[in-house]
Amino acid sequence: MKNRNKSAVKIYDSVALDYVKNFSEMSTEELEFRNAFLKRLKRGAHIVDLGCGAGDASKYFVEHGMESEGVDLSKAMIGIAKENYPDIHFTIADIRKFMPTQKANAVWASYSLFHFEQSEFEKTLLQIKKYLKNEGLFALIVQEGEGEVEVAEPLRPEEKIFIRLYTEKELKAILSKHDFEVLDIKRKLPNSEKEYPFNKLMLLSILKKSS
Repeated sequence: MKNRNKSAVKIYDSVALDYVKNFSEMSTEELEFRNAFLKRLKRGAHIVDLGCGAGDASKYFVEHGMESEGVDLSKAMIGIAKENYPDIHFTIADIRKFMPTQKANAVWASYSLFHFEQSEFEKTLLQIKKYLKNEGLFALIVQEGEGEVEVAEPLRPEEKIFIRLYTEKELKAILSKHDFEVLDIKRKLPNSEKEYPFNKLMLLSILKKSS
């Protein structure tokens, strides 16, 4: 797992500028999902942006009246985020072990957690529960399918990158196991050769109130 994760980080470091160029614009589905996430939050809510990449989501959240901090293990991505959005707090860290500056009202994990094996994904959920407030919101975007695959990274076709695919059923079961209640789930089709060739599952959930 560690080698797979290091490989993914190395690839993202190498494609950082190309990634920003190709994914700076959101699709209609992604924009709707992002806005649905924000509508469930009060102004000034603190959001943790897990696997924040170049920081575009954090910027969007701040522009819409929220507080946001981003974390990513790619030094190149965080470098771009800090340069473009100097007023937002960004950290280079492993999201499986990360603790934010304060308790979070919401966690946004877009296109990041599927680079972990399922066991590591579940460890990340346990870590999130340490800092996400009761009934806090958790947004997740993953690649839909079954099992583990290694695919060509579209921005570096000569490089293979690990992806853990999830079906809707198993993703709901994993989240339920860790006390997350699913509120809504949407799908997005890949609409560019620069994307991984899988449907995207976009899921909103809340952390159930502890007894």
